[in-house]
Amino acid sequence: MPTEEGTQVFVDATGRRKRLLAVLGFFVALFAALYMGVVGASVVQASDAALTTKATVSTSATASASATATATSSASAG
Repeated sequence: MPTEEGTQVFVDATGRRKRLLAVLGFFVALFAALYMGVVGASVVQASDAALTTKATVSTSATASASATATATSSASAG
């Protein structure tokens, strides 16, 4: 269908659509800023937190656990 030159299809002379989009955009931007703030705060807080357990390899603890397991299995087999 041919359209006439200069004819506007969507006309909002009151400005309601523009105001609605501006308010929605404001709330989306506010939510995004709050979300980034929460993520940033959690990253900063997590970097300050100390680990409660540290992975260490101890040969004496492993040998002791192995000996205990062997003694337990020998006692139950006999």
